[in-house]
Amino acid sequence: MPAAEFFTVFGLFVRRDVFDAGLCKSLRDEIRRSPGHASTVAEQSGDAVDDAYRRTVSADVSAETHTLVRGRLEDLLPELSNHFGVELTEFQPPQFLLYREGHFFRPHADREDDAPDYVRRRRVSAVIFLNGEGADAEPDSYSGGALTFFGLMGDARGDQVGFPLTGEPGLLVAFPSELVHSVAPVSAGERFTIVSWFW
Repeated sequence: MPAAEFFTVFGLFVRRDVFDAGLCKSLRDEIRRSPGHASTVAEQSGDAVDDAYRRTVSADVSAETHTLVRGRLEDLLPELSNHFGVELTEFQPPQFLLYREGHFFRPHADREDDAPDYVRRRRVSAVIFLNGEGADAEPDSYSGGALTFFGLMGDARGDQVGFPLTGEPGLLVAFPSELVHSVAPVSAGERFTIVSWFW
């Protein structure tokens, strides 16, 4: 799979070591032991669980952890605004996600015109990986679960071609919220990420 830097050619924002290895482990441990609930899918009538479309767990982490992550995201606001050429002033509360074996998210965009207001306002989506993909990505690696982007080539004939990004601990990738992407089914291990959407 392509290294993260490959995606900068298509205008995506990539930053390594947003969290160091120790913090990634601490966050994984907290997500693993926290109560959680099935993640929802935004629908026109509200949020609902749809296991055929998305299967993952949203962990209910501590207020202190939310504050820490929000601080890191706030620090990135000016750089992301500059990179994407849009004034970003706030973001949705981060979600702390656990993908277990068999969990996935089908191809989707994070911003749609016929969605609720909080979805329509999204301009930039961000994913922070807390562990890595593949046998060489210890500790706590996983297999499968690739974050895959579609429509990068700017040609409708290639819209169905997906480019998978290899996750690694502490890696942040940000992209326009209308860009179609998916999470492939996790085939082994557990995949830990934090996601948010900038307005």
